[in-house]
Amino acid sequence: MPSPADTPTGSEGPELGKSGPADSGTTPAKGPPARSLLPYLVLVVVTFFVTWFVFATVTGLPVGFGTSPAAPSSSGTPSTGVILTIDNPFDTANNNTADQYAPANFTVPAHTLLKFTLINYDTGQNELPVATDADVNGTVGNCAYLNSTATSLGPCVHSLPSTFIAHTFSFVSGPYAGFNVPIPSAAASPEGGIGASVTFFAYFNQTGTFTWNCLALCDPWSMITPGFMTGTMTVVAS
Repeated sequence: MPSPADTPTGSEGPELGKSGPADSGTTPAKGPPARSLLPYLVLVVVTFFVTWFVFATVTGLPVGFGTSPAAPSSSGTPSTGVILTIDNPFDTANNNTADQYAPANFTVPAHTLLKFTLINYDTGQNELPVATDADVNGTVGNCAYLNSTATSLGPCVHSLPSTFIAHTFSFVSGPYAGFNVPIPSAAASPEGGIGASVTFFAYFNQTGTFTWNCLALCDPWSMITPGFMTGTMTVVAS
């Protein structure tokens, strides 16, 4: 058994912080193997697309696959405009004693920013079946603009007073169910048959032919007669 005198002192051993002689017969220990990033990348991609489609389903915004919506021009105007009139006294081809949209049947391109202008000459006010029929829903920003001019849209409104609505432009079934724009009465419009106008912007990306309706309780016959207060919007591939 070695005596204390035979034991090496600290000053005779390796210096603190320095390695001793290398052991050539020992294999250095390896760290854990590097993990692949592929499973994490797949998880991120799947999560993104699931969130994307849930968002599209809940909001109805045009975020699905397909042709990108046409962007507004540099002047800020959309690529396509749609003008509809209601009880237009200057439209002798369509003017009728019954309430009537003109045109009642029209075609628009899909995946395109559309500017709608609805001009109402009807000075009546009609009751709404439910209070929410006075709300703007489905347009860009859920906005409508009243009596816009060539130089200004005016402020965005999200609803109208239910006691001052003449008609609506609405979809009650199909992929656009819930789309609704209330149309104000022309009773407060200036003299001279100027009418009350509503402007809104919208995308319609599902192609096909879809029936729109007026929900305000106006002329009962017109409300159920195609070509008057109900008609079709045909969306075609752009």
